[in-house]
Amino acid sequence: MSKELEKNSQPGKAQDAAIGVDLSVRLPGRVELEFTDRQTLNNMATEYHYMHRPVHQRSCPFGYQVRFDDSIFMPDGKPCGFIIFASIHFVRQRCLFGYAGLPTKWQVLSLARMWLHDDLPRNTATTVLGKVLRVQGHERISQVGHDWLKVHPPKYPEQPYHVRLINSYADKTHGHEGIIYQAANFERIGEVKSQRRHKNTRGPGFDDHTLIQYVYRLPEPRMTINDVKGAQLHIFAA
Repeated sequence: MSKELEKNSQPGKAQDAAIGVDLSVRLPGRVELEFTDRQTLNNMATEYHYMHRPVHQRSCPFGYQVRFDDSIFMPDGKPCGFIIFASIHFVRQRCLFGYAGLPTKWQVLSLARMWLHDDLPRNTATTVLGKVLRVQGHERISQVGHDWLKVHPPKYPEQPYHVRLINSYADKTHGHEGIIYQAANFERIGEVKSQRRHKNTRGPGFDDHTLIQYVYRLPEPRMTINDVKGAQLHIFAA
């Protein structure tokens, strides 16, 4: 998680005015998410995210570029931002998933990378999270839950497959406290240590970092994989 995210999640109209933001226009109407191929996302993650490391291909990464005022680039030529989700690399966690009565491993996604340009208006981070996680339509499915089924349709549809939990970490050792997660109604689970076995996801130099774990719970959607394959949903057009 970038320090830019923590910064632009803080209130401050002066910051908005300083970069020429029209305060009469609501922010959600100016921010859009554009589904983007994984190579482009990983290239941006390698260049801009503080870890400077792509998300491993085995975890089926997918995600979105941030489009602000109809542009994916800021005036300085850098991207507005991006958010990447992926499958998790462990099979269970007590009280969260992988045990009887809880979501399975296949119903959990990791919010693996997120970066936003420092000059975006305040609350852009929570706006992005709201757009991708908010449940909409009579299907009661989120944007990320819907797109995950398109990217990675279930091999065994008779078993539970809808995304029910989003898992992420704020790197406390790197100065992150998870302010945007708190603002977006994530649940704080506790602190853990980054382990050596996680080199495939976090890379060298991050051993023993203190991570604050956050999760976001999603309801069971009122649709099946057949609805995704058979007809495009239009609940995310706005």
